[in-house]
Amino acid sequence: MDEVRKRFILPAVAFGGVPPDVVIARPNLFNSLTQEFIPDQSVWIKDGRIAYVGSDMDFVKGPETQVIDAKGMVVLPGLIDGHTHTVSNRYGIEEFVSHVIPTGVTTVITETMETATIAGKGGIEAPVQGFEGQPIRFFHTIPPVCGLTPAEESMAPSLEDFVSLLKHPNCLGVGEIYWGNLFLENEQGERLKGLIAVALEMGKVIEGHTAGAPLRRLQAYAGFGISSCHEPITAEEVLERLRLGFWVMIREGSIRKELPGVAGIFKRQIDFRRLILTTDGVDPEDFLEEGYLDAAVRRALKMGIPPALVYQMVTINVAEHFRLDPLIGSLSPGKMADLVLIPSPEEFYPQLVMVEGKIIFKDGQNLVEPKKVLFPDPMFHTIRIGDYPFPSLPTHGKVRAIELVSRLVTQERLIDLQDPEESKDLIWVLALDRLGSGKRFMGVLKGFGLKRGAYGTTMNWDSTDMIVVGCEASSMKTVMERLKENGGGGVFAIGNDIVAEFPAPLCGLISLKPMEAIRDETRHLDASLIENGAKWGKPTLTIDTLSTAAIPHLRITHHGYVRLKDRKVLTLEV
Repeated sequence: MDEVRKRFILPAVAFGGVPPDVVIARPNLFNSLTQEFIPDQSVWIKDGRIAYVGSDMDFVKGPETQVIDAKGMVVLPGLIDGHTHTVSNRYGIEEFVSHVIPTGVTTVITETMETATIAGKGGIEAPVQGFEGQPIRFFHTIPPVCGLTPAEESMAPSLEDFVSLLKHPNCLGVGEIYWGNLFLENEQGERLKGLIAVALEMGKVIEGHTAGAPLRRLQAYAGFGISSCHEPITAEEVLERLRLGFWVMIREGSIRKELPGVAGIFKRQIDFRRLILTTDGVDPEDFLEEGYLDAAVRRALKMGIPPALVYQMVTINVAEHFRLDPLIGSLSPGKMADLVLIPSPEEFYPQLVMVEGKIIFKDGQNLVEPKKVLFPDPMFHTIRIGDYPFPSLPTHGKVRAIELVSRLVTQERLIDLQDPEESKDLIWVLALDRLGSGKRFMGVLKGFGLKRGAYGTTMNWDSTDMIVVGCEASSMKTVMERLKENGGGGVFAIGNDIVAEFPAPLCGLISLKPMEAIRDETRHLDASLIENGAKWGKPTLTIDTLSTAAIPHLRITHHGYVRLKDRKVLTLEV
């Protein structure tokens, strides 16, 4: 029976002529459309959809009808994470699904950029295939593949392939486009404009990324048809973007926790229906110790944000942005029976989670298993680097360095190597193309704090590079060889000794180990770096982001430094 004809049975259930499959009896129901908590309601479910919502309990009970007594509890629509990076947080899809199920998140909308940067079209198709048939619902966006220079976009699918990928039924549109890339007056900018044009013609959404964009740029960016932004870090930035028509996503995950910084927005007398609470990805340590989107919800509630608003931000607001509200986001007739039972509006601790009328979590236990996900063998062989004769490095004169302003933001700094004060806290940073071109660049990093050894990673954002930072060449060589052996990931070595490592053989980005093992390995890696002088919390993330166009101001590729404000490629020597 096709979906349209399948729906025709729902009115018969509501009229009382056909028995429901499941009845949620007498909970307090959160109506996401009206912000009401309505007591003593009843939800009747048939064939995975909601047939009736109201106070009537006079339903036809069939021999297979399951009645769930929810008296005194609260029933919500299943939560929707509107922006995450399922495959960028070092764990596989199965581990992600298994740990999301208890959180009350029933729909995930994910970017797919990470494996695409390394494996192109196949790097999009493989995870998308893995999302299908899972016990929670996945939608995805197609990555625009925004790099620092055209070289970092070498694996981007052709426009013809993009169109094919956009036609997938679970594809909602184009993933986050860095505003700086869109305004480039070269092949990078033109490629993005062409992608936006075809996506809009197909009725797809275009996701945004506006970190650091001035108002005039924001205005122009919105004019291209960009729908959302998850980058504002103050209440003023949130309001500015809401006024321009963006759907604004407040991040509360592992990369940034923005709720405290934007808290003032909730004191404004404005309409919040374009405000969304999202994770932007959660790493294994935070996932296991705090939770996923459920942790963000609990923090929002603890801050005193009204529960009805919090729950709108993770249900109907997300659904309306992605035009999924005919399907999910509210507990109303015809919608999918995705729901969560919690003790009270102020206590978001799921007791039962249901997707399409099927219970997937109850009383602390997962009742379903993730579907097994397989990846093509070439995606496990992406570290193709040869021997590297380290250059003789300058000992006097002036050099250009990347200086860390925070754990993520950098600036360009000119260093006089003969000035003892300026030369403090300098280490070498090497970027080399790991896909086989042999191209590489050695620069200088200031402010990371490492006192000995070297750290290398293939988990760099938006890049085909391996990046190695170190105090001496011997440690850097050890790291590079170990990354080749492991198939990628992160390695910290001192001399010839491996101190800590995290093997990530899938595209050099992802481990297929249990999340607990990944947490332990990455925690040991970060701790080892900190013990040896690294200043920043989770210092591996600092190095991972040295290659992205998403964060200002000076970045690195195998061609040289790249200054974001003008995309000029710069040398080490001044």
